Amino acid sequence: MIPARFVVEYPQRCLDLIEALEPTARKREIVGSFSLLVAAAVFVIPYERMGSQRHPLHKPARDVDLFRALKSLRKKPFITAPFWNGAPPNAWRFSRVMSNANDTAGWMDEAGHHPMTAYATNSVQDRSADDVLRVIRNAPAHGNIVYLNESGFEERGTKLQFLGFLSRYEETEEQKVKAETYRLVATTEDEFLRFVKLWAKWVSRFQGDTLLSEAA
Repeated sequence: MIPARFVVEYPQRCLDLIEALEPTARKREIVGSFSLLVAAAVFVIPYERMGSQRHPLHKPARDVDLFRALKSLRKKPFITAPFWNGAPPNAWRFSRVMSNANDTAGWMDEAGHHPMTAYATNSVQDRSADDVLRVIRNAPAHGNIVYLNESGFEERGTKLQFLGFLSRYEETEEQKVKAETYRLVATTEDEFLRFVKLWAKWVSRFQGDTLLSEAA
């Protein structure tokens, strides 16, 4: 059936699929890959549709509530954002990679520490929800996702512990010429899947009055 409001009902349908397929992903020990698969749909599609009034499928009379909700995340801390529904995030990191992004073992933050170590700066507590969500949105769009083990390295044959999301930090052409650095968001595979499911439930709450909007 075609939904009355795609951007709201689509995440609900994805949640049904997650519930059906998650046990299989856990049995096969591919929760990380599964969470990225569902995030590409459950997170990215609503995020893009909500994020801009210039989106070709944006319906002003109907989507104003979603647009305002996403815009409000620019001012809300990530750790207390409404999509957590009172269950705050756990094991999230926000840092910088100032060195070669391909060499995960040699990653260095602004202080010269590996960003996945305990003594490295983790600024997630000070970041807005929008700061973190933008990295999560940009990383899959550009293929900038890495599987990291417990040491924070992308080492073949070791156990996956963290999903790393990388987004270019430089915003001007002049900055890009000088250096290529990245924002890094990282969390465990289980925690990321929990975020995806909570995000879907949050978006699904914006039911709106579709009959009135269609008649407007």
